Amino acid sequence: MLPEIKDIAQELNIAPETLWKESLLAYLTNEMRLVEMDIRDIQDRYRSRTPQELRQKIESNQIYSHPAWEEMIEWENLVAHQSMLLKIQREIS
Repeated sequence: MLPEIKDIAQELNIAPETLWKESLLAYLTNEMRLVEMDIRDIQDRYRSRTPQELRQKIESNQIYSHPAWEEMIEWENLVAHQSMLLKIQREIS
């Protein structure tokens, strides 16, 4: 069973709202770091700065489409996830 946030906050001598907010921001920061690492891996692998640039390289046959096409889709999904995380961070801050 997980302890209640109010009990942990009391142990740490901080307000439960502060603990909740700081914990959520720490989680979001960690998620952003992981997303950025995944994006950088794809950027390095294909020497592209954006998913659109990778798409152009695939369509002009500079890069084989497999698995680049799947990774371009993954990259687009990572960018969307990154945007959602940033939106939540702004709402909390």
